[in-house]
Amino acid sequence: MKKITFLTLLLVSLFSNAQESRLTIFSEDGDAFYVILNGIRQNEEPVVNIAVDYLVNDYYDTKIIFADESIPVLEKKHLMVVDVDNQRGEVVYKIKDTKRGRKLRFFSFTPFQAIMPPPSNVSVIHYNATPLPPIQTVTQTTTTTTSSGNGDQINIGVGVNAGGTNVGVGINVNSGMSTTTTQTTTTTIGTPTDVVIVEDTGCYEMSRPDFNQALASIESKTFSDSRLTLAKQITKSNCLNSGQIAHITSLFDFEDTRLEYAKFAYIYCFNPENYWKVNNSFQFESTIEELDEYIASLGH
Repeated sequence: MKKITFLTLLLVSLFSNAQESRLTIFSEDGDAFYVILNGIRQNEEPVVNIAVDYLVNDYYDTKIIFADESIPVLEKKHLMVVDVDNQRGEVVYKIKDTKRGRKLRFFSFTPFQAIMPPPSNVSVIHYNATPLPPIQTVTQTTTTTTSSGNGDQINIGVGVNAGGTNVGVGINVNSGMSTTTTQTTTTTIGTPTDVVIVEDTGCYEMSRPDFNQALASIESKTFSDSRLTLAKQITKSNCLNSGQIAHITSLFDFEDTRLEYAKFAYIYCFNPENYWKVNNSFQFESTIEELDEYIASLGH
């Protein structure tokens, strides 16, 4: 019995300390795509949702190539598949359509121990380290050409003499020639000549210890202007999540200063889809409305 218990604990320990992550990407608008990690395509057919597991690196250079060639390629250098404390789990990103084009945005993180099996509509791929053939599309074009006057010509003549009356019938048929041509064209997509959009948020969340030190430094400043200057310096140099920005925003004494910082910090936010958390730092509804109008003016 003790041996069985020990073996069970060992297996649980090994499972909880596994060194793999899962990357899940889904298209918000339902556009099918291919995923390329570190230059290697992962899926053979384009999909709308995909989960790639058994990822052992912390970062992967990622490229998204859409089945619809009219959609520009997305490229993200050093895409994180760990959290800010380098813990492994499932990292979910979504392809979002914005006024500035499609973007690859962080959506959620689930610790390894809490990962659930993916839904049935998600394609699961074990990380593929073997290059797949180039992505190709096959197009068939059928052309029908009709020419008149150059085909077979049929002449029929009939002469009848009845009671001194001559009746003549003449038939002239000129059949045109019809030619049907089918042309097959193979196009390779995802080549370096494609237009590539590089995601503009190329930073990562600030770790908890560093963030706590930053909070202490900001709080040590006596004057509001000094706090704001330091907060902007820290935010510009380190991507913050929405909760961290909300925390810093609440450190300021005046509503106008809070609003100024919240506007400044938005473009450095790691997960802007959760920026609503910053609203809790304001005292007045009018301030929240002004921040929302500012964000809308950026096209987000």
